[in-house]
Amino acid sequence: MDARPALAAVALVAAVVLAGCTSMPPAGTLATLGSTASAVSPVASSTPPSPAPSTPTPSTGGMPPLPSPSNATPAVSKSVVQLQPGASDEASGITASTSSPGHYFLIDDATGTDQIVAVGSDGGVTGRIAIDGMSADNAEALAGGNCGKTPLPDGSSNENCLYVGDIGDNGARRDDIVIFRLVEPAPSSPPSDPVPADEWSYTYPDGPRNAEAMLAAPDGSLLIVTKPPAEGGLPHRMYRAEPGGGELAFVREFSPPVAHRPLRTLFTGNVVTDLASSPGRVLLLTYDEVQEYTAPDPSADLTTFPDWPHRRVPAPELPQAEGITSAVDGCGYTLASEAGPSGKNGSLGIVSCG
Repeated sequence: MDARPALAAVALVAAVVLAGCTSMPPAGTLATLGSTASAVSPVASSTPPSPAPSTPTPSTGGMPPLPSPSNATPAVSKSVVQLQPGASDEASGITASTSSPGHYFLIDDATGTDQIVAVGSDGGVTGRIAIDGMSADNAEALAGGNCGKTPLPDGSSNENCLYVGDIGDNGARRDDIVIFRLVEPAPSSPPSDPVPADEWSYTYPDGPRNAEAMLAAPDGSLLIVTKPPAEGGLPHRMYRAEPGGGELAFVREFSPPVAHRPLRTLFTGNVVTDLASSPGRVLLLTYDEVQEYTAPDPSADLTTFPDWPHRRVPAPELPQAEGITSAVDGCGYTLASEAGPSGKNGSLGIVSCG
């Protein structure tokens, strides 16, 4: 998403906004530099809290409960890591490697993108993987998940795939959107030749729409969440993309929780910039915060996640966070940020569980 004009406006009014929310760092200010982590505690609710009690109480969800004398769980830590310059300056999607913990794949939303970039948790590039036949218009999402039952483009029997979502459409004018499916490569030893990928084309049943968020469902289908056509609190719409392409199936509408301390969303609108899932939970990212949805039971349908119990969880301060992925351990998560209006390179925001 090109949110730079709106985010640049933040700098002009930040002093006014921050007067009412002094505990929030200014927009574009990195709360933690390098790979040094600072301990924080998760927030137990997605709504503005009452004055905190003198003794914290445990909270539910995928993150560890707050420490207490009877439950000495390690604190959550968060850090910001600068990406190597030129790695993915317009990083808009991220997914964690399942074969190499601590490594990630990124997708850049610049027009003509033809590759994904593998990086380590130190921000260094470990490989660039060209995707055969891809020249994306606006690749806003990258999801990892089950390959499903459709035969793979390389003829293998792998179980883990990456899905590149060329789903951005700021003007809502595209005739179709495209999802590329490829077998998850090894991030530390990427292939030298372009990797084969399926190219699945889709149309919306109700006209072109703009989207930035996508989830890979356990059955190999994809869930795409579109942004409202105009700011002002309109609901987001969820569609299912069956393997192979065709017309998307409308699933439902929902609205993301209002930010606890809105800052960037005052200018961009409270829009979903990405989603990530792991067994039993879904992470929802907006420009201001991360919400964690916890499944009421292990068999809960992924499309029902907006109805699950949820809470606001810690998020590193980033200039323009547009991607999120769950950690392989199912507890932590990592955000990917574009450079932002005044930045020179992208960054990762890493939240780990002690």
